[in-house]
Amino acid sequence: MGLLGALAAAQAVLKISFSHLPHALRRRFNRTCPLIEQLPRVKSPLRMSRDPRLGSTQAWWTNELAFTFLFFLNLLNYIDRGIIPGAAEEFSDFVAHSLGTSSPDLFVGLLQSAFIVGFSLAAIVFGHVIHYVAPFKMVGVGLVIWIIATALSGLAHHVASYYLLCIARMLSGVGEAGFQCVAPPFILDLGGDSGGRWVAVFYTAIPLGTAIGYPWGALFAGSPWTWAGGFWVASFLMLPFAVTCFLLPFTWRPERAPIEGDDVRTDGDLKIAAKKASRDKNGTDSAELHSVTRHDALLRHEQEVSVADAEAQFEARHMSLLREACVVLRRPVFLLNAFGYAANTGMMIGASTFSSKIMLDFGFFSSESSASSVFGIALSLAGLLGTPLGGVLVDRRHFHSEEAKLVFLLRQSTIFATLGCICSSLSCWIYQREVFLVFFVAGALLLFVCTASINMVTMLSVPPANRSFAIGLCTLIMHALGDVPSPIVVGAILDTLAPDCAADMKKDGKVSPECTAQVSQVRLTLFITCMWLLVAILCWGVGYVVARREYHRHHAAHRYLYLDCGSVEGEKMSRSG
Repeated sequence: MGLLGALAAAQAVLKISFSHLPHALRRRFNRTCPLIEQLPRVKSPLRMSRDPRLGSTQAWWTNELAFTFLFFLNLLNYIDRGIIPGAAEEFSDFVAHSLGTSSPDLFVGLLQSAFIVGFSLAAIVFGHVIHYVAPFKMVGVGLVIWIIATALSGLAHHVASYYLLCIARMLSGVGEAGFQCVAPPFILDLGGDSGGRWVAVFYTAIPLGTAIGYPWGALFAGSPWTWAGGFWVASFLMLPFAVTCFLLPFTWRPERAPIEGDDVRTDGDLKIAAKKASRDKNGTDSAELHSVTRHDALLRHEQEVSVADAEAQFEARHMSLLREACVVLRRPVFLLNAFGYAANTGMMIGASTFSSKIMLDFGFFSSESSASSVFGIALSLAGLLGTPLGGVLVDRRHFHSEEAKLVFLLRQSTIFATLGCICSSLSCWIYQREVFLVFFVAGALLLFVCTASINMVTMLSVPPANRSFAIGLCTLIMHALGDVPSPIVVGAILDTLAPDCAADMKKDGKVSPECTAQVSQVRLTLFITCMWLLVAILCWGVGYVVARREYHRHHAAHRYLYLDCGSVEGEKMSRSG
C-alpha cells in the first residue's frame, strides 16, 4: 500500500497526463470469425482484475499508475548503470589494489563490458522464455537476480575482489534483461493510440537515470559508505519493485495484445480455432466469394487476419529459440532498423567517450572535470527534451493501420537522423566553445528524437508474438555493432591521426605544443565519428522504402477486393432492377 501511494504521488509530481487515454486497437478476432467466437472467454489481461482475493490494492492499478511503476523501475536500472562511470577514479584505485596492476583502466572498462554481455545474451533468452512463463513473474525473477547482483557488487568492495565485482555486474545485466524485454511491448499495448508518448517517456529514464547515476556514484564514493553503499541502497530500493511484480493484476501475453473486453484463449483453444477456421476458409467456393457485399468482403478479410493471428499465437508457444530468431531475422525492416540503431548508438557512445578529451584538445576547457561536467549536463538535457518529443510527434498523427505507422516512424527516424548528422558534423569545424556546444547538443537532441521511433519500429516490424524476442535480439545487434566496438574504433583513429594528443597527459590542464599542432586531426576524428550516422540514415531510408512498398502492396490488394465485390454487387442490383 505504501509503495502504491508513493507511486501515485510521484506520478503527480512528474505530471504525466494521460487523461484522454484511448483504448488500444482491438483485434477483431471474435466479431469476424463465428467459429472462434464460440470459444470460452477468459477475463481480459489488461483489465484490472476484480478477483476479491487480490484485496483492495487492485483499485490503485490504473493504466497510468502501472506505467509510472515501470518508469521508476527503469529509472533505477539506469541509476545503477551510472555508478561505475560516476566514480571512475575510485573504481580504478579499487582495481589497482585488488589486482595489483598499474593499468586499471582496462579492467574498469571490462566491468561495463561484462554488464553488456550479460544483458545482451540474457535478453534473447528472456525474450523467448516469455512464451512459457507469465511475463511479470519473469520480471520479478529477473529483479531478484538484480538485487542479489547489486548486493554482491557492494560486497566486492569489502572483500577486495575484482572478480566478484565482475561476475556481479554480469548478473546485473542478466537481471535487467528480463524487465527490458517485457516493459516496452506491454507499454506499447497499454498506451494504444498514445503508445508513442508512453514509450518515449519510458525511454526518457535513460538520460534521466544516467544523469542521476553519475553524481549518485560520486556522492557515495566520497562518503564513508564508499561506492559499495551506492549499490546497496539501489538494491534496497529495488526490493519493493521486485515484490510488486509478483502481485501485479495483469496476465498480459505478448502473443496477442488484448485489451479490456477482449478474450484470451488457451493453447488448445487456439489450436482448434486455427484448424477449423483454416479448413472452412480453404473450403470456400469461388462463386460464393464473388457473391458477397462490400461489408462481407471486409469481414472476410478480417477473418483471414484473425485466422493468421490464431495460428501465430499457437506457433509462437511451440517454436524453438533458433526458429524464433529466424522468424524475426527474415523481416528486412527489423534488420535495417537494428543496423541503423547500432550505427546511431555507435556514434553517440564513440563521441561521448572521448568528449572531454576532445574539448580539452580544442582548448575549450582548462580541466577534464569541467569539460566532462558541462558536456554531461548538456547531453542529459538533450535526452530529456528530445526523447519525449519523438513520442509526441508520433501521437499527433492518427494511423489506420500498423503498416502506416511503421512507414511514418521510419521516415521520422531518417529525417531527424539526417538533421542530427548535419548539426553534429558542422560542430566539428567550429572554433567557439558556446557555438560548438549549441550545434553538437542540437545534433544530439535530434538523434534522441529517434529513440521512440527506433524502439517502436523494432516491435511493429515483427508479429506481436515475437516482439519481446525482437527487443532482445535488437539489443544484441545494437551492442555488438554499436557501443561495444565504437570506442575502440574511435580511439584507434585518434591514435593514428593525432598520436601526440593521444599520448598527451593534461593533468596540469594545458595542451602540449605537439598536440596543438594536431588539433585539426582531432577535429577530423570527430567528423569521421559523426559520419557514422550515414549508415543509420541509409538503413532507415532503405527501411522506409521497403515498408512503404509493403504498405501499398497490402492496401492495393485490399482495395481490389473491395472494387471486385462492388462490381459484383452493382451487377446484381442492375439485374434485379
